[in-house]
Parts: sequence; structure tokens; C-alpha cells
Amino acid sequence: MSKKQKTSPTERPWPAWAISVLTHGLIVSTVLVIAAGRPRGATEQTTARAGIVLRSTEENTTTYEGEEDQQQPAESAPPASAAAAASSPVDDSALSDLAMHLPPAEAGPSASDSVLGVTPGGGAGEGDALPGRTIGGGATVSVFGVQGTGHKFVYAFDRSVSMTGAPLAAAKKQLLASLESLDSTHQFQIVFFNHRLRAFDLTQGDNRVAFANERTLAAAAAFVGGITADGGTDRFLALRRALGMEPDVVFFLTDADDAMTGGEMQQIARLNGRVGAAICAIEFGRGPERGKDNFLKELARMTGGQYGYVDTTRLTRQ
Repeated sequence: MSKKQKTSPTERPWPAWAISVLTHGLIVSTVLVIAAGRPRGATEQTTARAGIVLRSTEENTTTYEGEEDQQQPAESAPPASAAAAASSPVDDSALSDLAMHLPPAEAGPSASDSVLGVTPGGGAGEGDALPGRTIGGGATVSVFGVQGTGHKFVYAFDRSVSMTGAPLAAAKKQLLASLESLDSTHQFQIVFFNHRLRAFDLTQGDNRVAFANERTLAAAAAFVGGITADGGTDRFLALRRALGMEPDVVFFLTDADDAMTGGEMQQIARLNGRVGAAICAIEFGRGPERGKDNFLKELARMTGGQYGYVDTTRLTRQ
């Protein structure tokens, strides 16, 4: 019968508790190392990097919208991409590019407004950007101190019998001065109205807008010079035609007599819901502005345009 072989002290097996302690220690150490390499606050990082977020680019037109609608928690992304986003600083050149697309600061009324008897409307919709509006590279132009910014402008001016004399002469002068502030990348159209419409004829149909080059500006000046005042007033017809050209801004000059009906206002609101134009209203009236609300102020307010009042009794002294 063979003898049982003795086990040396160095070959004695480790106790189970020692193996358990060693294993758990290795696991805890590994977790601590991984956690130390993860960026602080990575679970709270958002994908929005600036106050304006690029939304879409269609047909060479770029629109932007606020970051509130675009923020998405980055915790849904894979950890590697979240860590890369957190470790990358904001690119200053990218922010500069975004800043170039912001609309220009709105200037105040011109010094000549007091001479013309213009009372600014106090910002009906002033500073309110409409959703989906084109920004960047637009012109800021004015009529009687009422300003609008964009690429495409329609001037819808009253030529009814109430505009006879100094009112129509002053309106023509302001219109031509406004056109001169455009450059060849901007577009315009002119619609004079009484109970009928008379639009600037570009030989290919009066519903077509023109680029503001030397040839079309000269033709526009000749067209404006031939306008006379007579007849009644159909404002709804004029606004419907103006909005049909899909402008950024409509300069709407008329008086507040015989207000547009509630039904007409609702139709204009529906039409403009598809266009997104700012209707800048210039009211012609006799005597100081009374401060009462009217349909012209409402048009400006509901479309984000400006409103201004012109005392026509002061125009006669020019």
C-alpha cells in the first residue's frame, strides 16, 4: 500500500474568501478606471450648439429656427459619440457664419418723419420674426419711416380720389426713393389701386416681380409718373394681388375710411398664412393721429409688420 503524498506549504490552495475578495477588487478597480475616463456631465449634454439651428436648405434658400425646438438629449447617442461631442470646443468660425445670417438691427424713424407728419405706430409686431421667413442678405427699406426687411417687396398704394394732389405726389416720391435703396439681387412689384388694379407692366404679365436693375427701375419710375388719382377703393383686391406674388414685405398705403370687413380680414389672414409676408401699413389721414385701433394697425400686428400714420394736412405745406 503506497504512502499518501504530502502537500508542501507553497502548493496549498487559496481559501475561497481570499479569491472572492481579489475578484471583487479587480471589478471595482476596472469600473473606477472607466468612470474616470468619461466626460463630466456627458449625460446632460445636448446637441444644440448655438442660439440658431439650421433647419433646412431648399432651392438655395436657408431657413432657421430657434434651438428650443431642436434640442435632443445626447444620452440616446452611443457613449463614444457623446464623449466626442463633449470634448470638442465650439467652433468660433461656425458661430461667425451663423451671426452673418441674423437680420440687421432695426433702425429708428428717419429725421424727415417729423417734417412729413409721420407718426410711427409703436412697433406693431416690431422685431417679431415669422416662422420660415428668409433671412440674410435682405434689404431694409422704408416708406414714410415704416420699415421692412426682405428680398422681395410689393408696394400696394391707394390711388383713389381721396389721394388727389399732395398725398399722391408725396406717396410717389417715397415709393421711388424706396426703390432706389434696393440692389439688383432684390425684387419688387408695384400695384396702384382704386376700385380696380393697375400693376407695373413687365410685358410678360403684371403678376410678375422684377429685379431691381437699372432698366426696370427706370421703367418703374415712368410707370409711377403716369399714375393719377380717381375712383373708389377696393383694398381687399389689392392685398390679394400683392400676396399672390409671395413677397417678404408688402407696403400697404391707404386711408382708414370705409374699413375692410371682418370677412375680408380673415381671408387675408388665411392667404398670408401660406405666404408669411409682413404687411407694413401706412395710414393717410387728416389731422393728428388719434391713437384708436383700426384695421390697418391690425393688419400690421397680425403679420409682424410695422404701422405708421401720415397727417396729409402737413403734406400740403411742402
